[in-house]
Amino acid sequence: ERIARELHDEIGQSLTVALLSLKRVVDRAPASLREEVLVARDGSNLGLLQLWDKDGGFTRNDEVILAQLAQMAANAIETLELLRRERAARQQAEETGRRLLLEKQRAEALHRVGQAIAGRLELHEIVQLATDAARELTPAAFGAFFYNVISDAGEAYMLYTLSGVDRSAFEQFPMPRNTAIFAQTFNGERIVRLDDVTADPRYGLSPPYHGMPEGHLPVRSYLAVPVITSEGEVAGGLFFGHPEPGMFSAEDERMVAGIAAQSAIAIENARLYQERTRTAQTLQRALLPPHLPEVDGLELAATYRAAGEGNEVGGDFYDVFAQGDGSYAVVVGDVCGKGPQAAAVTALARYTLRAHAAAGLRPSYQLLRLNDALLRQHAPGFVTAALARLERRANDVLLELTTAGHPMPILARADGTATPIGDVGTPLGIIERPELPEVTAVLAPGDLVVFFTDGVSEADAPRRILTEADLAALVAEKAAEGPRAVVEHLARTAVDNAEGNPRDDIACLAVRVAAPAQVTARFAATPEAASTLADVLAPLTLQLGERLAMDLRLLATELVANAVRHTPGGTVAVAVRLTPTTVHLEVSDDGPGFEAPPRPLPTPEGPGGWGLYLVDQCAARWGVERGDRHRVWLELER
Repeated sequence: ERIARELHDEIGQSLTVALLSLKRVVDRAPASLREEVLVARDGSNLGLLQLWDKDGGFTRNDEVILAQLAQMAANAIETLELLRRERAARQQAEETGRRLLLEKQRAEALHRVGQAIAGRLELHEIVQLATDAARELTPAAFGAFFYNVISDAGEAYMLYTLSGVDRSAFEQFPMPRNTAIFAQTFNGERIVRLDDVTADPRYGLSPPYHGMPEGHLPVRSYLAVPVITSEGEVAGGLFFGHPEPGMFSAEDERMVAGIAAQSAIAIENARLYQERTRTAQTLQRALLPPHLPEVDGLELAATYRAAGEGNEVGGDFYDVFAQGDGSYAVVVGDVCGKGPQAAAVTALARYTLRAHAAAGLRPSYQLLRLNDALLRQHAPGFVTAALARLERRANDVLLELTTAGHPMPILARADGTATPIGDVGTPLGIIERPELPEVTAVLAPGDLVVFFTDGVSEADAPRRILTEADLAALVAEKAAEGPRAVVEHLARTAVDNAEGNPRDDIACLAVRVAAPAQVTARFAATPEAASTLADVLAPLTLQLGERLAMDLRLLATELVANAVRHTPGGTVAVAVRLTPTTVHLEVSDDGPGFEAPPRPLPTPEGPGGWGLYLVDQCAARWGVERGDRHRVWLELER
């Protein structure tokens, strides 16, 4: 248009102008038509400039002007073309930059998600993190991860996590089935991305709902990605929805597929870790007694806590067993190292000692036999142990003790004093003739001896190591409350010192010489047991006084009633021991028993639960233990 105006101004108002692209639009006689080719700098044709219908004809000056304007037009066209190309290139570069930035951001996000998922070993944490991340990185309004779980018993079942919506929104609905929509995900066939799931021909075909059940969140946009392990197993599926159609893109699909792949790896790792933990825990249980024996005149308690996350077999062990001469052996040991080798040495140590129990040997002889066995078997590392022989006599217990490179036990007397007992010997499995000094002591009723491993004293090493005086003070604090209170106090102190993460396994075992039983009785678990119990406890009224005797009778009746209720056809045993400061009651039965609930117990809201609630309110201490029989005990202060 600008060129046309210039020509009109310079040549004449009656002029007609056409600017063409290499093609003529008029075919005039040469006298009435002038044209000029628009030539680019590289010689190529850009078009034609044509003039015609000038009054009076064209002059030489007109032709010069035409040529100049043609050149100007060619230059302008080239400039415009360059500008167009430059603008297009810039737009393409900007678009490429935006795309690369988005891909970079998505890759970084996927990497962060992958790192976060890989850092988890709990299956529920993995799937929840994956669900949240995929929902946040896509337009999804809500999402779910349905995943398969195999229980310890080998049974398979499905669980799910949600993101973007409260769990109550789905609790009323059953688990999804392999319907036409879901089957491709749960079978691991392919990713399903639908702009509008309600318009899909597969939608609404399956009974009983024929679509989404009533009350279900509205879903139009739908994206489902199977989670498949390296072995081809479908571990579950990620499902995302949005109430508006057309929300998910191919990029969203790739993002969720990447998270699904990361999740599959993490799920496999979590399963391997859980399997390793189960194996370690099973093996660890096999290396410890399932329960401590019930020994007349002795009260026993033990505790064990594996270091770390419990996925390796530790080397700490304890045991209590009868010997051929009627005495009992009590041992706590520590095998150097962890894992399968430590487990093998632990088994060798424990069963070697049990094999020699029939002979009723002195502790130093038994540990010498164990030393010989370790050397013969070329067992790796070494073993430390504290072994005691307990011989029950008429009014006391004879203790014979040998330690082999092990922390010395603590002896707490009934008068409240507590001191280490024993003499440090040589660890076993190193030399043929270890030094195994032996000491003896007489234990009176109320005296307590506690054995432990170095996991108690060195839980926070090297920052802090408990001395023998520290350990004796800890034992003295709880000795009056009995063996269970002592071992739990030591273990809890070790864990607290290590800020919840002790560096080594913790094993503790305590034995107390019980006061002579004032009352012992065993009777059938029948409704008449309550009246029988009243007759058994009646003689204690003079010793205890009316009020304390009434409290004892009330609590004993509640415990016996519970035992009768849960032990049909069995027997119930009751024992009462008196010390100058306490009344100790035990009720045992043949039933399955129960785990002690968290304390303090809340006030029962219904007719049940009042028995244990009264025990918790009235007793100074109480507990539940499982040995050959289920046992509930309590202590009342006199």
